[in-house]
Amino acid sequence: LPKQRHQLPFTPPTSTPFSESFGRILFPRLYSTSRLTSLMSLSGGAQAVDGCTLIVATEADPASITMRDSLLRLDGWCEIDIREKTVEAIYKGGKCFIFSKNDSDLEVKRVYLWSLPKEADFLKCDHIDNAFQSLIKEDKGRPVSIHEVAFLSRHASKSGSPALTVHPIGVPRKSKWTKDMGGLPGKCPPPSRSMGFVFRELKHQASKHGLLNEFDVTFEATHHGPYLQTPSMFLEIGSKEEDWLRVDAGECWAQTLRNTLLSKPERSWTDNEEIDQSELVVMSLGGGHYVPFINDFILKSEKVTPGHMLPSYLFDDVDIESFEDGAEWADAIREAVASTAAVNCHRRSSKRMVYVDKKSFKSDVRQRVLRLLDSEGIAYTTNKRDIRTSSS
Repeated sequence: LPKQRHQLPFTPPTSTPFSESFGRILFPRLYSTSRLTSLMSLSGGAQAVDGCTLIVATEADPASITMRDSLLRLDGWCEIDIREKTVEAIYKGGKCFIFSKNDSDLEVKRVYLWSLPKEADFLKCDHIDNAFQSLIKEDKGRPVSIHEVAFLSRHASKSGSPALTVHPIGVPRKSKWTKDMGGLPGKCPPPSRSMGFVFRELKHQASKHGLLNEFDVTFEATHHGPYLQTPSMFLEIGSKEEDWLRVDAGECWAQTLRNTLLSKPERSWTDNEEIDQSELVVMSLGGGHYVPFINDFILKSEKVTPGHMLPSYLFDDVDIESFEDGAEWADAIREAVASTAAVNCHRRSSKRMVYVDKKSFKSDVRQRVLRLLDSEGIAYTTNKRDIRTSSS
């Protein structure tokens, strides 16, 4: 049986953000290097840590409108005239804003807010990062460089319980993909490295706004599109129409984003080795659609950054197919690990680990999953204490 925790046999590269040798070490036998390097290929892709943040809203979504309007009430937004710009039909009629406020308590990053028309359903907005780059040019006509995309969205659930949620995007299992999920079957965009930072501030602001008695604040598992190559996340208000229209929930999100995506925190996007930027990037396997153990990891340590989160229901056929035979469930894990690693590998002090929630799997299923991770040389643990110890 594999060891409970297997340490990665490498240190992050010190030059190329995601070199071929890194890819070969991470997936020595079963994963193609070309997939890993392709995640880093675009100027707006995962390596563009000095680029701008793109926040996207849509008139097709009432919660998105609530969050957008609250955000635009903050001082510092300037509209950019894009009426004469050539853009895909789905985006025509949208508006674009740039955040330019600069005062004593807020050193701003370059942040754009793109408000899309009613025709733009987020799940149909594949490659929206490329569309924005064709729309906005910087000095000498170069496309704007984007290091992350945040979608302002509604959340819906059968329970209808009010919730403020954060999640990475993607459709890890090809066979479980349906058209209404959006994205590309079997593909996971890189997760935004701001998710942990945003989640901690969201929890604080929800308390400050008196929402914690009504709203759950939680991560959700990776579960829908669109597909893009830039690190991304969904930020949501749920779960019924009356919640989507809540101004106080919108104001909570606006203050959260003001203190995170709109500002430059002390732990910023930099490779300066004099600044302590050690972090533990945690991807998870197991659990339900909501991921309370990730909530716990993130809230208890500022040095933990979440990656993709794959729930147990994606692995209901693990006991049928062997990963040695090219099982789809194994490909889903490789895809999520590669995507998570691609966006976090440039920090020399970063550590990466997969947390496997052993209570979520039957013994034989868990052992197959662990054998796959062991064979790939991927660091993992089934013990929550390892996450807390590694991030201390």
